[in-house]
Amino acid sequence: MAWIDVSEHQLISRVAWLYFNEELTQAEIGERLGLTRLKVNRLLQAGREAGLIRVVINTAFKDCVALEAGLVREFGLVRAMVVPTPERDGLARYDTIGRPAGEYASLQLQDGQRLGVGWGYTLCAAINGMVIRNFRNVSVTSLYGGVPRSPVNPFDSTAMFARKLQAVVCNHLPAPMFVSTQEVRATIADQPFFRTFYEEALAVDMILTAVGDMTAQATNIALGAITQDQRRELARAGAVGEFFGRFLDAQGNVVDHEVNQCSMSPDFDGLLQVPHIILVSGGMAKVPILQSVLRRGCVHVFVTDARTAHSLLNP
Repeated sequence: MAWIDVSEHQLISRVAWLYFNEELTQAEIGERLGLTRLKVNRLLQAGREAGLIRVVINTAFKDCVALEAGLVREFGLVRAMVVPTPERDGLARYDTIGRPAGEYASLQLQDGQRLGVGWGYTLCAAINGMVIRNFRNVSVTSLYGGVPRSPVNPFDSTAMFARKLQAVVCNHLPAPMFVSTQEVRATIADQPFFRTFYEEALAVDMILTAVGDMTAQATNIALGAITQDQRRELARAGAVGEFFGRFLDAQGNVVDHEVNQCSMSPDFDGLLQVPHIILVSGGMAKVPILQSVLRRGCVHVFVTDARTAHSLLNP
């Protein structure tokens, strides 16, 4: 500890009290004590260096900041955003993590850029978190097809993203999320409209999406994108969850199963080349697929809750 005489010790204490407890500005403190603002700043700095002033962050976000740093280090992310896990889990989690993801995406998006979006409850919450800005010439593209039962419809959510961002173009994928056979997929994808759509989808500047787990309650399964029998077959083949419309194993590889050959989503490897991929997901059921995706280095920014982040860092 640097040596400080009694009089300066007392002055530092008075300055620190006024600054941290009475919340005066440095200029206000200087005026009250007859000091310059620069002198006040130097006293606060000297107090920190001498250990007389220690700032303790005692909020629900304290541990979240540490978890963010851990996720960035562990998975090589550009940024991680961790929020406190809501006491009442379930639907509350979608809103808790979705809103900051939507805010982040809308603040990062620039005029003339193209946003690719996923779908689901978390992405719907992300729409509500988006900051309204006067965008010029932005476009929104859905990366997934539709599902038979649809309270959370990819078409609806894509349109809502477009309206919130005042997009000049809203590209829908007018097909099911999965079709019946590889041959059907090839026939549809070979049509001029779909060839153009896939080319444009791979040219987006930013993606905001989530992952799907392998439980019977997973959104894409519960809404009929695949059957329960297919879910069990995929699990036996090593699938731990779904990302970009493909079911992946624990190493982040696309599982060798016909369902993956029937996905109407754009080319998987092509989507991974998009320069700004934001992943927002949370919950214990999603930890295996999140580990898979993050270990592979598929995303740049990850938004989740504290409990999920802790499980990812302490498998």
